Amino acid sequence: MNFPRFIPRAALFLLVTGVSALSLTAAEPSGKWTPPPTDGSFWKHAPTSLAFPPFLGDYRFAGHFDYKDDGVLLRYENLEEQARMDIFLFKAGAPLPTLEDKHRRILAEMDIVSRDMESMVKQGRYKNLSESELQGGELELWQKQSLPIATRVITATRMGISDTGSAEAVVRQWVGITLLDDYLITLRHMRPAATGDAGEESMKRLIGLVFQVIKDPALRSHIQSLIKDYQADPFSEYGVQAAAAVLAYLQQTPYFPINIPEHPVAQWLEHAKAIAPGTEETLLRAFMLGSAKAALTGGDAETCLQEGSRQFAKIYRQLVTQHPQIARPEIDDFVTAAEKGEGHVWMRKYTRVTQ
Repeated sequence: MNFPRFIPRAALFLLVTGVSALSLTAAEPSGKWTPPPTDGSFWKHAPTSLAFPPFLGDYRFAGHFDYKDDGVLLRYENLEEQARMDIFLFKAGAPLPTLEDKHRRILAEMDIVSRDMESMVKQGRYKNLSESELQGGELELWQKQSLPIATRVITATRMGISDTGSAEAVVRQWVGITLLDDYLITLRHMRPAATGDAGEESMKRLIGLVFQVIKDPALRSHIQSLIKDYQADPFSEYGVQAAAAVLAYLQQTPYFPINIPEHPVAQWLEHAKAIAPGTEETLLRAFMLGSAKAALTGGDAETCLQEGSRQFAKIYRQLVTQHPQIARPEIDDFVTAAEKGEGHVWMRKYTRVTQ
């Protein structure tokens, strides 16, 4: 992978499609670029407990840049849409004990963004600069004080040189700035303005996922406790309610590596439903909750499948004592493997044989 070009923290980076870089560029910052983990694991920021997945929707994690003077930049890319999201994490500096202090710090950072853009217009690198009104809001956290956030949309025409001479491209950027655990988090989504409404909707989906990543550390321990409650008594009313809350959480965090093979599991569930309606939901719930337990402790796709299979096996054994007719030789074979911690291996072999 080629080393991507970065500009200093305070400067504004805009992605332009089909326009070559200008000769007038900012100096490269000192630091080190690191490609994404090869094993598909999350990239973790220890000071804030934030964990960034290999994919956020259609955006792929391209790697991170550690600045020599502290701080880090994470980059997500969508090559098809020619768009990217840069996520900057820097220490805020002086303590910010009150909410008012945090608001002032965020607004000061947003002012830097605006001044840098205005400076590049004066340099002739951009024209037709347009900035939206500053929007304020909050990111609600589980049992913690909400995070203040300020956002702004910037549109400008970038001046450049193409193979056929001078060229222009209209670019659109969404900027969001918040504070978490004394760290400034600056989000910058960049795309060609020509992507229109489709690009706007794609951007909104991505921003929603990034917000979920930021909210997650405060909520994750609670979700893990709900999984424990479910596993302690999976057939009780409280166990079912706890599982429902976990499943709702998973719908909001689709980036966890939880993948239940549709074939043959869907057929097994249909069979169970035909014999004893409701058992299919119980079995699927078990698979999901076992997988979620592994995912929330950093498990990869294989580990999630392994632990999901193990929980499925436990519940299946109990259901068969009540509804013997839901048993099938194929399911029994899988469950035996899952109880040995080899359910994921069984699934791989089954998939190869039936393809």
